[in-house]
Amino acid sequence: MSNFINLCLNENSKIYKKTFTWFFLILLIFSLFVAAVANYLIESKNITNEELKVNNYTLKEELKHINISLNFEDANTYEYEFSKIKKECYDYVINNNIPLESGGENDYYKYNIVNEIISLKTSLINNTNDKQKEEVNENIEKLFEMLNEDSFDEYIKYEIDKINKDYEYGFITKEQRQAYLDVKDLEKKYEIGKYNNDMYRWKVRCIKKIESAKLNLLNKDITSEKIKELNDIIALENYKLEHNEGSNVRLDNIANYNESYMYIVEMISIPMIAIFFIINTVIILGKELSDGTIKHILMTPNKRWKILLSKILVIVLNLAIITIIFSILAQIVGNIIYKDYDLNNYLYISNGNVNVLNSFSYTVLRFLTRDIGILVYILFAFMVSLISNEAGVPLALSVFLYFGNSLFMNSINKFINMEWVKYIPFNNFDITSGLFKNSENMVSTMFLDRTNTFVNSIDLTSCVSITVICMILFIVISFTIFKKKNI
Repeated sequence: MSNFINLCLNENSKIYKKTFTWFFLILLIFSLFVAAVANYLIESKNITNEELKVNNYTLKEELKHINISLNFEDANTYEYEFSKIKKECYDYVINNNIPLESGGENDYYKYNIVNEIISLKTSLINNTNDKQKEEVNENIEKLFEMLNEDSFDEYIKYEIDKINKDYEYGFITKEQRQAYLDVKDLEKKYEIGKYNNDMYRWKVRCIKKIESAKLNLLNKDITSEKIKELNDIIALENYKLEHNEGSNVRLDNIANYNESYMYIVEMISIPMIAIFFIINTVIILGKELSDGTIKHILMTPNKRWKILLSKILVIVLNLAIITIIFSILAQIVGNIIYKDYDLNNYLYISNGNVNVLNSFSYTVLRFLTRDIGILVYILFAFMVSLISNEAGVPLALSVFLYFGNSLFMNSINKFINMEWVKYIPFNNFDITSGLFKNSENMVSTMFLDRTNTFVNSIDLTSCVSITVICMILFIVISFTIFKKKNI
């Protein structure tokens, strides 16, 4: 046992004697500040966007184009009348200092009111029914009052009336009506859409998920498994709204700059850690094989399997230790820089109940699970080093596969819609996305774009199984070759 420990200590010292290791560690720490700079640019852009909203900059620009188009369009045409309506509404918004512009996902209620007014006015263009015209004009007047009086509650009442009328006219079923009304109750309760502010963007995402899940539950052909999944979504999103938990999606709530910072840190650091340990793997085995220095170790009484195991174990332990320390350090730096923002907890469903994993544990575990994918390529590098008996080929091949497999797999996933595609190993190394399925991350989006329905359907158990099989296969081949190899 003491001999094996000495082997491990010897391999570990080889890593930390290299200038390259310390250069990497300094670079890794420096990446925290690179992430902060990138986050600062996002913050600056976000502040600028807020200023543009208040000043209705985009709206004014669109109004300029409308004014130009009115000079070229033929009068009394539908397009001309439509442009006139938009001009009247936008002029009204600007003249009354109504901050209208919405940031895409914001769903600001005044933005919806103005669009509703434009839609109703447009419906009058070719309408000859006096009774309908009178009703539409009454609704337009009500909507203008809501804008002037800043009445969010009246807007919700108006939306509820529309839902009830759709039901009366037979446009929606009784069950659909109830689903829409439930959503409107939540919008009123949690003031979703009341404020034109990015801090509330995550609430809009929550309510849209709830609405979609409720409507999908009305499908009589869905399986019991799908019903459970949809009910879990509703429970999870309701919990977020009730406890003001924000969002699990990194950068979804851009106003939480601590969240966006951790998002960028992960995006930068994980590939760096992968490259570092793949290089070290090749150095402590491939390079020793190519220059013959491994013979010195083989001359000791230690068995070959112990020698190879010590190399693998040292790499794995260092990978885990550096990842844990770095993830903690990243949180400390983030909390210092963005002290006004707390990282979100991770929410998940277990046995029908919503559970909370605190943000510290979630971040550490998230970084650690990224190591599983890296470990696959490390073991692959060990195997290829033993096969090729050199350092160049395993290094180039491992790095290429780590970064290049996404392009190849994305092409397959998008164009081959077959069941067997999801069992291709490269589609299964991203354990993080399967384990933390309520969270999204740019790393998973960049390196594993799961747009194929079959790939999306693969479960965590299968993912882990395929990954473990690949790792065992690489280990068995490596030990077999090393045992029999003539060195």
